[in-house]
Amino acid sequence: MSGSENTAKLNFLGHAGYVIERGPLYLAVDPWLDGAAFDNGWDQLVPAARFDPQRVTHLWFSHEHPDHFSIPAVKSIPAERRSQVTVIFQETADKRVVSFLRNNGYTRVIEVTPGQRYDLGGGAVLTTVPARDGDSCHLLELGGLRVLNFNDCYYTSVAEVEDVMRAVGVKPGEVDLMATQFSYANWVGNPGDTERRRHAARRKLDHLVMQMRTVRPRYVMPFASFVYFSHEENAYLNDGVNLPSTAVARVREEGYTAVMMRPGDTMELSNEGFRAAAEATNERAKELDGAVEAVRRAEKPLRKSAAVPLDDVLTTVRAGLGRLRNGVSRLDRTLMRLRLPRAVFELSDHRVLVVIERLEDVRVEPLNGAVSADVVLSSEALRFAFAQDFGFDTLLVNGRFHEARAGGAGVVMTLCGQFGYVRRKVSLAASILRRRLVEAPRLALERLRNRALAP
Repeated sequence: MSGSENTAKLNFLGHAGYVIERGPLYLAVDPWLDGAAFDNGWDQLVPAARFDPQRVTHLWFSHEHPDHFSIPAVKSIPAERRSQVTVIFQETADKRVVSFLRNNGYTRVIEVTPGQRYDLGGGAVLTTVPARDGDSCHLLELGGLRVLNFNDCYYTSVAEVEDVMRAVGVKPGEVDLMATQFSYANWVGNPGDTERRRHAARRKLDHLVMQMRTVRPRYVMPFASFVYFSHEENAYLNDGVNLPSTAVARVREEGYTAVMMRPGDTMELSNEGFRAAAEATNERAKELDGAVEAVRRAEKPLRKSAAVPLDDVLTTVRAGLGRLRNGVSRLDRTLMRLRLPRAVFELSDHRVLVVIERLEDVRVEPLNGAVSADVVLSSEALRFAFAQDFGFDTLLVNGRFHEARAGGAGVVMTLCGQFGYVRRKVSLAASILRRRLVEAPRLALERLRNRALAP
């Protein structure tokens, strides 16, 4: 892997996005270039660098979340060039992403099955493996070089990571560069729950460590966490996020070499390039730390939302519940009602309660104490949550709500899961059986294995 004119380069765009460039190959991975994400809940910590839309030969997207599958980035490639770009995306039941791409002029859209190797040309091969919650990772092989991109993929055990490694065809110690998320990226508690968020941040680093110990890569690139909660309703969530330098220190504590990239940085994918990037990591991490600290000092702008008319909110809620009822089987619908017989949302800007009974009846109640709210949120946030089948997923990520009672967030999580079954065309009943009969025994065995291997 010595440097040469044909050596690949990684041009970091920002957050989880980068470009791999070697000869004619110009592969853009999860580019997010402009604007907010997750219903105006996230912005980039540092402005993204640009890619050359005239040179893009391939696009790969890990999943549909807007900080990875960014519609402005997709549309930044001129319409006349889109038919010349090959897009690689995991095979999904809903076909939402691939349909959108094809409707916008991308005629070379390749849906890859789990573990399918796709030849990019020039000796470059990309293998994609799906993960839970619609995410996916990939292994990029460039001759003798291997880059494993875990982005947001969450694995509960060593066994799951080992499964991924088998699917992409690598053994421990064979990956040159592993890239992975390093801080939490979702709702974690109410404004006063700072220690809860710090605990979540530590757990995220523990997860990174589990990946490292299993993969045993030569270099580790913490990334996919260069964002901040950027709405006035969720800005408090920034108080516990991991600093980039904290992630670097944890990588080094485990005996691995960290590389940290800033938007616009370029790293040659060679021995010399990796070493140079590692040597520059302290300075880069310190600069990125400064951006996090500026957020905590309230020096970065926050977004605001206007109140939505109550009638519009109620119409959207009823329409969303109709999609939910009609999108699942009768058995699943019954199970969903048992799981969530009632949901109560307090609208902070209208000072009323929206009460949902049995996923069907919707009514408005006054704030008189007769009915207790589960969560508090703005009318705009609630409307968005019901307007899209991924709306509650967005709400959990952007954290634009507070618990009104202990455990109230469970309502948001339950609705997120229920709309997820509709979106992915998956049976709730079948999923429950699989978790209890397959996944639970496997996790129990994994715990026993970890206990046996513990010093």
